[in-house]
Amino acid sequence: MILRAIELENFGLYAGRQRIDLVPTRGRPVVLIGGRNGAGKTTLLEAVRLALYGRRALGLRVAQSEYEVHLRNRVHVGAQGEPAKVASVGLEFDYAEAGVVQRYRVSRRWTVRGAKAVETLTLEKDGAPVDTVPRDEWHAFLQELIPPGVSQLFFFDGEKIADIARDDPDEGLADAVRGLLGIELVGRLRTDIGLYLARRSRREDGAAAGRLETVVRDIAALERRIGDMSEDVAELSTRHLSQTGAANKVRQRFIAEGGDAANQRASLEASRKEVKEQIGRREHELRDLAGSLLPFAMAPKLLARYSAALSKSGSAGAAEEADALRRRLLAWRDGGDPQRGATWKDAHWKDLEGFLKADADSPGVADPTLDGLDAAERRRLTARIAEARDTVPAKASVLVSDLDALTKRLRSFDAEIVRASGHAAGVVLDELLLAEKDVGVIEAQFKARTEELRSLEYQRATLIREKERAIEAQTEAAATEERAALAGRVGRALQQYEERLLDLKIEQLRKEFVERFNHLARKGDFVADVRIDRSTFDATLIDKSGGEIRKSSLSAGEKQVYAIAMLWALARTSGRALPMIIDTPLARLDSEHRSTIVERYFPEASHQVIVLSTDTEVDGRLLEQLSPSISHSYRLEYDHELRSTHAIPGYFGDGDTEVVHALQQA
Repeated sequence: MILRAIELENFGLYAGRQRIDLVPTRGRPVVLIGGRNGAGKTTLLEAVRLALYGRRALGLRVAQSEYEVHLRNRVHVGAQGEPAKVASVGLEFDYAEAGVVQRYRVSRRWTVRGAKAVETLTLEKDGAPVDTVPRDEWHAFLQELIPPGVSQLFFFDGEKIADIARDDPDEGLADAVRGLLGIELVGRLRTDIGLYLARRSRREDGAAAGRLETVVRDIAALERRIGDMSEDVAELSTRHLSQTGAANKVRQRFIAEGGDAANQRASLEASRKEVKEQIGRREHELRDLAGSLLPFAMAPKLLARYSAALSKSGSAGAAEEADALRRRLLAWRDGGDPQRGATWKDAHWKDLEGFLKADADSPGVADPTLDGLDAAERRRLTARIAEARDTVPAKASVLVSDLDALTKRLRSFDAEIVRASGHAAGVVLDELLLAEKDVGVIEAQFKARTEELRSLEYQRATLIREKERAIEAQTEAAATEERAALAGRVGRALQQYEERLLDLKIEQLRKEFVERFNHLARKGDFVADVRIDRSTFDATLIDKSGGEIRKSSLSAGEKQVYAIAMLWALARTSGRALPMIIDTPLARLDSEHRSTIVERYFPEASHQVIVLSTDTEVDGRLLEQLSPSISHSYRLEYDHELRSTHAIPGYFGDGDTEVVHALQQA
C-alpha cells in the first residue's frame, strides 16, 4: 500500500482546498513534514484516520450526535471568526489486490446546518465509484480493507507509544495484534466449521447442535444490543454534559441574585461577628501601645538625644572606677600577689598607669538630672529606648495593616448580608432546583445504561466461552459421515494450526523484537530475550542474567525505544506492506537515542515512512543524517493573521520561504 496524497478542505487549521503529495521516490522512503507545536501536524494524522474510518476513528462507543459535534468543531474558523459551511478530508492510495495494484480515493465531506453536520462519503476505485459493494456498506468495506486495529499499529503517535510501554496489558492492543498477525482469521474459520458440524450432527445430538446455534445467534443479538447501548450511553453522556452546563448557568444567576448569600446568611453573620471581635482586639492593642512607648517612637531624634545623655550620665562613676583600678594595679606591681608570669618593664607600667590616670581625670559632661541613676536603672532605660526605637514602630505598622484588612472584610460581609436580604433570588431558586433535578434524572439514566451495558458485555463474554466449549465438543464428537468426518478433521487441524501459528508468530515476534530493540538501544545487548504472553501479547523483558526487567523501570527514552521496537517487530512479523505514519516520535528521547532512531529506524521502518516532526526533534544535525533517505519534505507554516496553516516545500531552513505553496488551493 502507498499513500499518494492527503486532501483537506477547511479542516482544522487548513483553510480552503489543499493537497499534500506523499509518494516517495525509489530508494528514499521518508517524507518529512515539519511544523512547530500547534501548526497542524497531528491534524494530518487525524485526517487520514477520519477519511478511512469516519465515526469509528473516534472510538467504538461514540454516538452519532457526538460525532457530529466533533465534525462541527473541526471546521476551519477564519480570521474574522466565521466558521466555514463545508469541510472535507480525503485520502488517495494504491492498494494491491491479488497481485494487481488498484488506486482508491476516499473522501468524507460534511455540510454544517445549524446544530447538524451532514456527512457524504465518496469511494472511488481507479477513477470510478465503487459499484461492487453497496453504498451503505462502504464503511464496512474500508474497515475490511485496512482494519482499524491494524492501522493503529502503522499510523501512530505518542499516545500509542505510551499505551504500548505500559506495564498492564491492553486488551485493544492484543486484538489488534491478533488481527495483524492473521490469527483472528483462523478463529473465525474454526467457528464456521463448528457451526457446520453442529448442523450435520443435529440428528445425533440435536440439543447440543441447537444450543450452539442458539449461542451464536445470541452473541450476534448481544453484539447489536451492545452497539445500540453504547450509542445510548454516549448520547446520555453528551446530554448530561449539556444539562450540567445549563444547571451551572442557572446556579451562577442564583448566586448573582444573592441566593447563595441568602442560603449562607447565618455563616456570613457569624463570620462578620468574628471579624468585628478581631478589630476590637487590634484596636485594644493599638491603644495600649499609644499609652506606653508609641509616642516616643514617633520622636526618633528625641530618643537619640536622650540615649546619648543617658550614656554620658554614667561617666563620673566610670572615672572613679578607673582611678580605683589604677590604685589596685600599682599595689599589684609593688606586692606581686598574685604572681606574674611575664616580665613587665618599667616603661610598660608607666604607659598603663598613664592611660588609667588620663581616663580618671577626664570625666564626660553629664546631665545633672540623670546623675542619681544607678547602673541597673540606666540599663533598663536603655533597653526601653531600644524597644521604642526598633520594635514598637514595626508592631504598630502590623496592627494598622491588620485593621485595614479586617475593615475591608467587614465591609464585604456587610454587602453580602445586604444582598442576602433581597428577594430576587427566590425566583431563580425554583429554576435551579428544576435544572438540578433534570441533571439528576439524566445522571441516573446514564448510570443505569452504563450498568446495563456492562451486564450485556459480561453476558457476551460468557456466551463466547460457552461457544468455544461447544465448538470443541462438536469437533471431538464429529459425525461419522464422510463430510462431517472431514469437517471434524479440518476443525482439529485448524485448532492445531491456530496454536502452531500463534507459537510461530510469537517466536518470530520475539526474535524480531530483541533484534530491533538492541538495534535501536544504545546499551547494545541490554535485552537478551523477551517473553510474550499468548493471550494478551504482553511482553516481559529479560536481561542477560535471566532476570525480568519491568517496563516501569525503564527510562522515558527506553520506553520510547521499547514501543518503537515493538511496533517495528509487529510490522515485520505481519508481512503486511503498509506505510508508516509517525507523529512526533522523538519528543522524549535524548540526543543519542534520537540519532539512533533517525539513522536506524526511519530509513528501514517501511517502504513509505511519513514523519511528522517539530524543528527541535529533527534539527539540523539529524536532518543531515536523514537526508539520504528523504524523498521530499514540507514545512507547515501557520499564518497568525489568516489563522490558517499551509505546507511549503522544504524543511526548516531549507529552501526559499516565498516559494509557491505546496498545497493546491481552491
